Amino acid sequence: MVVIKKINSAGFGKILTIFYGTMGLVFGFFTTIAALMGISMTKKFGIFSLIFGKWAVLSLPIFYGVSGYFIGRIAASLYNTIVGSKKGFKVEVLR
Repeated sequence: MVVIKKINSAGFGKILTIFYGTMGLVFGFFTTIAALMGISMTKKFGIFSLIFGKWAVLSLPIFYGVSGYFIGRIAASLYNTIVGSKKGFKVEVLR
């Protein structure tokens, strides 16, 4: 058994940035394909046409990556606050 008493919030934020950025790249690819096939929002919707339009393969990974970083920092800080007053969280590691 391993006891996790604290999580580095910056490191966890970086891990979620990579994970969420990869998800954004996959979602952006399919959104861009759909936009190129003609299923797109018109230009009158402003920023939403950028996110869900032909440039989604570039905008979604950035949006998801930045939001993943902040979500990771918040989640790790909450974990450290809640579990910090306790004895930690027990995890069984398989080797």
